[in-house]
Amino acid sequence: MTLKGYFSNTHLLSKFFLLFGLIIISYIIHTLLAIFTVYLSFEDGVNLCFPPYDLSSVVSVNVAKIIQFLGSIGFFITPILIYGYLVNFEFNFKKSISRQSILIVLVIMVLITPLVSFLLEWNMAINVPDWISEYDKKSDDIVLAFLKMNNYWDLVFNIIILAIIPAIGEELLFRGLLQQSLIKKIGDIHIAIFITALIFSAFHLHFSGLFPRILLGLVLGYLFYWSKSLWIPIIAHFLNNAMFVVVSYPNFKSFNFIQNDQHLDSSIVNDTSIYLAFFSFISVMLLMFLFYKNSRIKKD
Repeated sequence: MTLKGYFSNTHLLSKFFLLFGLIIISYIIHTLLAIFTVYLSFEDGVNLCFPPYDLSSVVSVNVAKIIQFLGSIGFFITPILIYGYLVNFEFNFKKSISRQSILIVLVIMVLITPLVSFLLEWNMAINVPDWISEYDKKSDDIVLAFLKMNNYWDLVFNIIILAIIPAIGEELLFRGLLQQSLIKKIGDIHIAIFITALIFSAFHLHFSGLFPRILLGLVLGYLFYWSKSLWIPIIAHFLNNAMFVVVSYPNFKSFNFIQNDQHLDSSIVNDTSIYLAFFSFISVMLLMFLFYKNSRIKKD
């Protein structure tokens, strides 16, 4: 007896509880695996596994990276794939993608950067309660600690945990599962993509980047819908994260992305010109239209 599609005909609420249960169980198992890995790899490893982490300690930061790595797989990738198997859900991995599509996506993710920076500055200027600012800063401090790289192995590991795993896992959950499910349930493509982008941004629990992340969510959502291939938003998501990691490496740091004792967001944006942001917006819109037309031609 095969379990493939075993729950495909169950009620929507039952599927929700199935997904929720799979995420909880998978996350616990992967967290225990991470703790066991740390226990075997570091002296007094178990005591290092639990926050607050000493971000001034290389060992403590490496432990946090291991926890992040396995925790992300346990939360996003493993349970979503198992759920897809059990309910016979099609994530649209199989559709082939052209080199032209990949090239357009690459240029979009490069040219959208000034627009994202402009929105980030505007987002940061919004007055929020102190507890939100403090929460954002603690989250930023962890990312800054991760981005302090001393060798190429640090760079490779950071690309894995900050670019590859989030790109695959978050696109599986938000575009592959949530967006497609909302389109089927709501029937309105644009509303479904917007709701998905909003949930995608809110899920990160980082108010300073709320609106830029909504923009990125919209771009990823439309790229997926037009291409009908989950590989496209995965590639775009990976490029967006990987560029940030790579330029943060000391040998490649052509921009002052990391500065000591500063809030992460204020250290990566520098008064983006409104003209540059406008150029970015127009360029991205034209490239998105080109991608849409190219996808339509391939479909026909």
